[in-house]
Amino acid sequence: MFNGVNVGGIRFLFWVVIMVISNSIEKNKISTIEEFAQHIVESVFDEEKEMSEEDKAAMDAKILRKLEMGAKLTKKEMDYLRRYNPNMYAHAMRVQAMAKAVEEQLKHARSKEEANRIVTTAITGISDKDPDKKYIVAAIHRVYGEFQKSPGYSRLPSTDEDSKKAHQSRGVMKKVTSDEEDDFDAMGWSPLQEVIDAMPKFEAGA
Repeated sequence: MFNGVNVGGIRFLFWVVIMVISNSIEKNKISTIEEFAQHIVESVFDEEKEMSEEDKAAMDAKILRKLEMGAKLTKKEMDYLRRYNPNMYAHAMRVQAMAKAVEEQLKHARSKEEANRIVTTAITGISDKDPDKKYIVAAIHRVYGEFQKSPGYSRLPSTDEDSKKAHQSRGVMKKVTSDEEDDFDAMGWSPLQEVIDAMPKFEAGA
């Protein structure tokens, strides 16, 4: 105790504050003091203030436009939907989940033809009665467009047949390399033996 103050308790409280600040900085990608101060202010007031109906309507319209364009919603926009518009939040979650699934499939495509088939199959598999169809289609097109601009897409063979030929060619090269390694007797070779083999041979009685 120091003047009636529990020093150990203060140290613990200080440690807790440091941990909270560290986690907040890491979670919100904060890199400057100004950004951290702004984050604290927003954290305090955002939870307390209620949005007006006009503000909510404007935010809903903004998010709806993004969904129609296939754009990915930000964390702040998803948080808003979860708090103020649970119904739209459920639809947005579904749209983004389906777009993410297509994105993952495209990463494993072995040709441009297969990538196009993945997208076509995903879109044609959506029922016309699906209320989210236009949003899902837009999101898939956005994902496909981003994939087509990636280095991974440019390296893909154009067709499935090209991919098959490339795979077979790699298999042949691998077999040749393996056969060459098999012909070499690593256990029976030594630098000394190589020198002995290169020496001239003398026949007895010559």
